[in-house]
Amino acid sequence: MSNSTSSAVHSTTDAASASTSTSTSIPMTTHPTPTLKRYDAIFQDELQLQAAQYPTFEEVPGCMTLFDEFLSCYALGPQLRNVYRHGAPKVCTTKFEDFKYCMSLKSVDEEERRKMWIRRRAGWWAARRVGGSSEDVWDVRSAPPANFPPNFGEKEASTSSTPTSVTTATTTTT
Repeated sequence: MSNSTSSAVHSTTDAASASTSTSTSIPMTTHPTPTLKRYDAIFQDELQLQAAQYPTFEEVPGCMTLFDEFLSCYALGPQLRNVYRHGAPKVCTTKFEDFKYCMSLKSVDEEERRKMWIRRRAGWWAARRVGGSSEDVWDVRSAPPANFPPNFGEKEASTSSTPTSVTTATTTTT
């Protein structure tokens, strides 16, 4: 009995190793990874947009403004709203990172600070645009699907040719 058990174990092990060797040859379907070329093109677009948004140094947010945004992120109202909408409290680390970045630029002259802030915001927006989005669920069509819009006239004509009989039940009382 032990020989039959050990042979069954070996055959099971061989089947498992065979299944793992075939599973590695099957290509896995994954989302396409964004290319560096696409990121660079989007980054250049964002540089232009951010430069238009911050034309002078006065439009760049100051460190106190960024610190206020960080603290207001942890306020009760926004946190409860985020728990209600997403099921978890909001993570405010990006706001704190912006504040720390602003503090690190204190020794740089104003025009250079503006340029560095524009590059930082353009990088953030470009990464957000290249990364996954809720719009990735839908596939963009280049042409409408076949039989669109459906031709309802043909179905109505074929269904109207079959007579429908309606029977009514009458009851008589004596």
